[in-house]
Amino acid sequence: MTTVDKQLIGYLKDAHALQQHVQAALSEMLTTAANEPEMCRPLGRYAERSRTHTRAIEARLKAHGSAPSIVRDAGMLFAAVVEGGLGRSRRDPAGKHMRDAYVAAHLQVAAGEMLRRVAERAGDRETAEVAAAMCDDAYAMSRELSDRWDLAVDMSLRQHGVKDVPPPPDPGSPPPGGPPAG
Repeated sequence: MTTVDKQLIGYLKDAHALQQHVQAALSEMLTTAANEPEMCRPLGRYAERSRTHTRAIEARLKAHGSAPSIVRDAGMLFAAVVEGGLGRSRRDPAGKHMRDAYVAAHLQVAAGEMLRRVAERAGDRETAEVAAAMCDDAYAMSRELSDRWDLAVDMSLRQHGVKDVPPPPDPGSPPPGGPPAG
């Protein structure tokens, strides 16, 4: 086995562990956002796509005569469980889960980009395609989340007992305490 092949397997195992973490984080966020269909729909689609990527990564590991790393997966799952437990005890679960999901999407992009590039150098077109699909979905999720920051703030404020959540400011208006428009 070449050094490039060893690196490829290592990146596949890392990607698998990250997928496990993302799935657990998405589960927590879906629970937090259960009453917000505008948030749940894209998260649910992304969770399903993440499960598909996990299965594809497992198939690529098998094709290379390897398997997911129990140690890496356990470490990521432990981190997700700890984060989930913290999420329940946090004063701002909606906001923190949104932030964490956004970060997780970008971690998936980084993992997928590295995996794709190593796979290309190893001549493994199938793994490169799996990694590219993982990146595409993570980029799409990042955009979906970016479009919902105000919703996350609304959810967070409601969780803190704000009954009449004020609407977001008009994009053309100056920030509070900022210079007057014009």
